[in-house]
Amino acid sequence: MTTVPRLDFQRTPVTLILLAVAVALEVLFTLEPDARLDYYNRWLGILPHIWLGQVWRPLTSCLMHGDLIHMAFNCFWLALFGGVLEARFGSYRMLGLVVLLGYVSILPEYVVGSYRRGEPTMIVGLSGIVYGLFGLIFIGRRYVREWWEVCDQQTVNLLIGWFFLCIVLTAYKIMLVANIAHGAGFGFGVLYGLVVFDKPRRGRWLALSVVLTLLVLSTMVACPGHVQYEAVRRSW
Repeated sequence: MTTVPRLDFQRTPVTLILLAVAVALEVLFTLEPDARLDYYNRWLGILPHIWLGQVWRPLTSCLMHGDLIHMAFNCFWLALFGGVLEARFGSYRMLGLVVLLGYVSILPEYVVGSYRRGEPTMIVGLSGIVYGLFGLIFIGRRYVREWWEVCDQQTVNLLIGWFFLCIVLTAYKIMLVANIAHGAGFGFGVLYGLVVFDKPRRGRWLALSVVLTLLVLSTMVACPGHVQYEAVRRSW
């Protein structure tokens, strides 16, 4: 049975701070509904402002959520996966991993999903980061046996099933989900996991991860053909 690992500020400060920020923001937005869109547009949400130097927006967009249920779902998995990863790799590496996964999951969703869209849709949530942590643990559990306690086969089936269910729900416009962020997060999580654990082929995995990561991050500098990027470029 999957159990949430022990979290305390000495061992897992990054995980706890992320959880606290996500919860605090959602409580604020629940109490003041108008603040959600205001905070998204002015400071936190990913918008064309990334091409005007506001490069923190992909990461802060991850800290916002659509509602309490969305936040609770993501925070549960962050507590589960973040706790074991931070305890093993340390807080500095955990912080770097979370930041990196935030960018490489949200940016593909924004770039691809809004490539021809004049008005961007609201993209929020830790789920891209969560799927990235899941991908890393999915690879790592072959080498770290105790990780099966937080990533058993039932957990794998649940998260992969939810991924495909979300694609169907989005296709039928029942619920709009950032499916590209889920897929990109998981893919990069698997890739980073291979860099860490597949020592015989670490060199090739490292080279591939560096190239793909830089390719994604480069879209914050220039994104030719993207409707919103071109609008910003013309305004210059």
